[in-house]
Amino acid sequence: MTSSSTMALPSEARVAFVADQFADAPRTPDEPYPGGAELTDAAALEAAPVPVTCLRSAELKPEQVRTFDLLILGNTEALGAAQVQALAAHGRHVLFEHDLRLCRWRGNFPSAPDRMHRLGATCTCPHPAAHTLFDSALGAIFLTESQRRHYAKNPYYKGVPYAVLGSSLMNRAFFAEVDRRRAEGNTEREHRVTVCYSGSASKGFEEARAFCREHGEEPFVIRHLRPEEVLEVLANSKNFVYLPQAFEAAGRLPLEARFLGAHVITNRVTGIAQEPWWQLDDEGALEHVRGAPERFWEQVARFYQRPARAARPAESLASLSLKSATRRPLATVLAAGRAALEASPLYPNLGRAAQTLARAEAHHQRVLAPLESLELV
Repeated sequence: MTSSSTMALPSEARVAFVADQFADAPRTPDEPYPGGAELTDAAALEAAPVPVTCLRSAELKPEQVRTFDLLILGNTEALGAAQVQALAAHGRHVLFEHDLRLCRWRGNFPSAPDRMHRLGATCTCPHPAAHTLFDSALGAIFLTESQRRHYAKNPYYKGVPYAVLGSSLMNRAFFAEVDRRRAEGNTEREHRVTVCYSGSASKGFEEARAFCREHGEEPFVIRHLRPEEVLEVLANSKNFVYLPQAFEAAGRLPLEARFLGAHVITNRVTGIAQEPWWQLDDEGALEHVRGAPERFWEQVARFYQRPARAARPAESLASLSLKSATRRPLATVLAAGRAALEASPLYPNLGRAAQTLARAEAHHQRVLAPLESLELV
């Protein structure tokens, strides 16, 4: 990738950040606090070198798109066909990937009916609207290389100029808290081992709790806590066990736990666990993660310098509307069809298809295994 250390956005650049919701919105009606994607977006916006207009997906008017020199698209599941058409025609957007935009299940592979998703951790979903945005984007920013590789495995994905940050983005308050606690030195920790509850099978709550029990410990469970309360628990935990089972683009919790002094046990499903900085000592790792918000804007500036990609013939609004409306049902039907084929006694005789599934399943089994440092401290 091209070095971006000398690049910066022009001070007069008109920049918009578009997302379904921001950190001022509750994650769900039952969880009155922001999600990880919104916290990452907030950290990016906090470090913005120029004024940025924040727009929820529902607020972006198609005719408004051309009034911006650059639009950063976070989680934008709620964008409609007219908005996608306007963005593609303008060609001045950068995609900021938080999970798996292409996937009908957003990377929650255990929810899919087919083995390629569930056991092979490989998305095969078509997503015409997302591909329209990728085809016309200046570039895409991924949190980790592991996340990017999940996109590359999708058979419909054609690629895009990209950058990889190496982790989620953390705000200044987090680093101030880390610095304060490091200066205070080691203190007594209330919890021997902690895990985080999630109703999503992909997050591996049951597996993490089972791991603790196998080691003779009943873990403290983080459940429905606000972000600042989560940090307090992690700072008072000796061990944090996090064993996602399907897809984890980056992993905020293990990152927070490590820098707040907990011993982290995780696996290679966790995106940051495959990043080189994760193997550094705490000082070097912290320095790398501290620079992520600045790297984000350096990469945005790099993409800003690019001309809009050569436009394909404009797709009609009717066509985009039809694709948007049928995307979920189509992906569901295709996955169900794949599941039926995989269950057929003929499937092992299909040669390359069966071999591809077998390789995907074998690879996923390998990354599920916990990394070194398996013993609780």
